[in-house]
Amino acid sequence: MQDPADAVRAVAVTIPPGHVMTYGDIAYAAGLHPRQVGRLVGVISETIPWWRVIRADGTPATCHGGTAPALLAQEQVPFTGHRVDLRALRERQERREPDTAA
Repeated sequence: MQDPADAVRAVAVTIPPGHVMTYGDIAYAAGLHPRQVGRLVGVISETIPWWRVIRADGTPATCHGGTAPALLAQEQVPFTGHRVDLRALRERQERREPDTAA
């Protein structure tokens, strides 16, 4: 059985710039509970792109001095107010998928 921190790390390091995953997305992929993922992200944040891991409602992480929104904005992740606009991000990603297959 894989160590839970290693399982979270294995999923989180695959999140490319300009994309996000929720704690629940990572939990599903790693076979863990979202709260467990949240705790582990805090522990392993120095080895993963922690700012790309968000809450299900689009709220970015508040650790690391609240720098996640600025880091996400640099990667051109869309926001509505103080939350990642998950709908716009998914639509943008769906529009880009056919382009990468060509």
